[in-house]
Amino acid sequence: MKRSGNKSPFRFAASWLSAFITRYILPSVFLLCLGACSQGGKGGGSIPVFPEGTELRDGDLICRLGTSWYSGLFRKKASSAQEYSHIGIILYAGTDSCSVIHTEEDPSSGHGGVALESLSSFLAHSRRAGIYRLHLPDSVLSHFVRAALDYRERQVPFDFAFDSASDAELYCTELVAAALLKADSLLPIRPSISVAGRRVYSLDDLLLFPGTECIALTN
Repeated sequence: MKRSGNKSPFRFAASWLSAFITRYILPSVFLLCLGACSQGGKGGGSIPVFPEGTELRDGDLICRLGTSWYSGLFRKKASSAQEYSHIGIILYAGTDSCSVIHTEEDPSSGHGGVALESLSSFLAHSRRAGIYRLHLPDSVLSHFVRAALDYRERQVPFDFAFDSASDAELYCTELVAAALLKADSLLPIRPSISVAGRRVYSLDDLLLFPGTECIALTN
C-alpha cells in the first residue's frame, strides 16, 4: 500500500543536510575566513600609498583590503560598503616609527594575537587602504590608544571563538571596539551581526560610528 504524506528517506536526508550546511558549516567557514582575512598574502602589485600631505594622528583607524582570496571573500560580509577586510589603529604618527596595532591569526603557527607592525609593512599586505578619524575628546582618544597598547603588552591572543562578550581574546574589529569601550563605556558601540549564534563586531560598527570621518584613501 502506498504511504501518503511521508517524505522519502532520500528527500529527508537531502533536506537535513542542506539545513545543517546552512546553519553550521557556512557560518563556521565565514568565521574561519574572518580570522584569516587579516593576512594579506604576497601581492604582486605595488604597495598602496596615501596622498602626499596626509597627516595621521594617534588613534586614527586604518582599514585595508588584503591581497589573498579570503580577504575578498570576507570583504563582502564585513561591511555594507564592501571595501575592506581588516582594521587596525595608528600609533606613533608623524614619526619614523609610525605603526599599526592590530590583531590577526598567524597562519604559520596557528596562533596569533595583538601585535604592533610598521605602517609600511601593514600596507605591503594591502590592495587598498583608508584612514578614518574618530572625532572624540582628546582624553577619550588618549585612553583609547593606551587601552590598545595595554592589550599588546598583555599579549592578548587572537579570538578564534569570536566571543565578543570577553576581551580575554580579541579578533580585529573586537580589539578596536574593546579599546574604545575601555576609554568610554558609554560609547554606542555594539556587535551588530550574528554568525553561528555569535554576535560579531563588523567594520560598519566602527566606520559608521557617529563622527567618524574618512580622511584619506590610498591610490
